[in-house]
Amino acid sequence: MLVSDKSPYANFRLERWIIVSVSNYPTESLRKLVKIKGWQVLAIGNSKTPSDWSLKGTIFLSLEQQANLGFRVVDHLPYDSFVRKNVGYLFAIQHGAQKIFDADDRGDVIDNDLGKHFDVELIDEGARQEIIHQYSHEDPNRTIVNPYIHFGQRSVWPRGLPLENVGDIGREEFYTEVFGGKQFIQQGISNGLPDVDSVFYFTRKPGLEAFDIRFDEHAPKVALPQGTMVPLISFNTLFHSSAFWGLMLPVSVSKMASDVLRGYWAQRLLWELGGYVVVYPPTVHRYDRIESYPFSGEKDLHVNVGRLLKFLVSWRSSIHRLFEKILELSYVMAEEGFWTEKDVKFTAAWLQDLLAVGYQQPRLISLELDRPRASIGHGDRKEFIPQKLPSVHLGNRNSE
Repeated sequence: MLVSDKSPYANFRLERWIIVSVSNYPTESLRKLVKIKGWQVLAIGNSKTPSDWSLKGTIFLSLEQQANLGFRVVDHLPYDSFVRKNVGYLFAIQHGAQKIFDADDRGDVIDNDLGKHFDVELIDEGARQEIIHQYSHEDPNRTIVNPYIHFGQRSVWPRGLPLENVGDIGREEFYTEVFGGKQFIQQGISNGLPDVDSVFYFTRKPGLEAFDIRFDEHAPKVALPQGTMVPLISFNTLFHSSAFWGLMLPVSVSKMASDVLRGYWAQRLLWELGGYVVVYPPTVHRYDRIESYPFSGEKDLHVNVGRLLKFLVSWRSSIHRLFEKILELSYVMAEEGFWTEKDVKFTAAWLQDLLAVGYQQPRLISLELDRPRASIGHGDRKEFIPQKLPSVHLGNRNSE
């Protein structure tokens, strides 16, 4: 049964949505997001959001409005957390979304144009039917890469990279290639303050100077082959409708771990559709507001991520429908201790809500991982030598 929408936006439909969580009054970055042509900004409130929050051109959903939408997930969500974005994802899908840009309110989209680097169109005339660099699958034991190396920053690592992999700073000996068109999840790189973890933030922090780290904007975008993952986060990430099921932010882990766990869970399931992740050159500039980075908030990350990656790459399921497969994986992840039974129930509510708003589950295709991999001949090897940009480029106190 379709969830009936009693909100004032019942007849509102748009294909392109930007979804942010808001805890404070509108930031300058959020005001700029609203001006991006062709995209609708949806702001999701929580218990910290001022009660008189408003911004022209934005759809804002307060806690009360979220509760009235009739979604099952609402009963499972904490009141004070950005994981309430789950409601926003469902609302956008209910209102015609075909692309969702998962964003935050502290980053400026470079040149105010999401189509400049991201592949916003994957089919029809607007699509770039092209060949994309792909990390080599030659080493079957490599389950994770640090994409910052490819974009010129060897000594920086993203939140969610297992700490045991931080020292792997060698460049790719060679890349392979993949046809574009199934990059259903697209991760942008952020200049300024990229998404780093608290260990990086505190060990590399130069006193009170703001981080202003720059990545190579001319490096080619790069795809991940089946068997290899990359940390994905809940801002600066573009989801196409074939991957909308993968937007679910889990509720039983710490908030700094929620989007990272989602990212790995979704990447593994994406392989079942023949889809893949592509990482793009800088798409956003985020500002370092020099605030505390709670190490405790990342506790679920530093303990479990390496084990989670090994588990996901080896996980197999004989189920033939995507949503049943998703539920099975969530169940096994709870059994393995990566999240709790709360997230098994939450996954079930999320999938029921997706069906209720009219989402059609994509078809599965057979897993490439289980087929013999073709050996990589010389003609298939593509070389790209990453730049070595200044490792920590500090902001200038006197700059504007």
